[in-house]
Amino acid sequence: MNRNKTMTLIGKGEYWKATYAVTHRDKVNAKLTMFQDALGGKLMLQYSGSEPLEHGQINYRLEDMTGRFQEGGIVVGTDHAAMKETKGALDLAHLLDMMNPNKNLTIQIEWNGHREEFKLGLPRKISFGKAARKRKE
Repeated sequence: MNRNKTMTLIGKGEYWKATYAVTHRDKVNAKLTMFQDALGGKLMLQYSGSEPLEHGQINYRLEDMTGRFQEGGIVVGTDHAAMKETKGALDLAHLLDMMNPNKNLTIQIEWNGHREEFKLGLPRKISFGKAARKRKE
């Protein structure tokens, strides 16, 4: 049995928009009585500047509230996943801790001689799906 929980943090700067989704996968194997927890994070960067990005490298550093980080580089114009390098490890367990009020991340992005930094946090509205409606009889 697999159970997944996803928390999405979003942020926006002058030139960039960032979304970071943390997924907690809980795998339960009843036959072996084995429990496995796997945390994974996925970063999506979207450029919103007026000058086109046609070449160069984009470097980013995503840092959590405990000082742990994930950083990497993306070559512009190349969609091949092997070109992306990441180093470091975020404290994803603290992000998914519902009792922890500070879930903000800080992202720094450098590209073509420019630099931007902004916060990523939980959206103001959090929805848990549609509520079941009562049927009229």
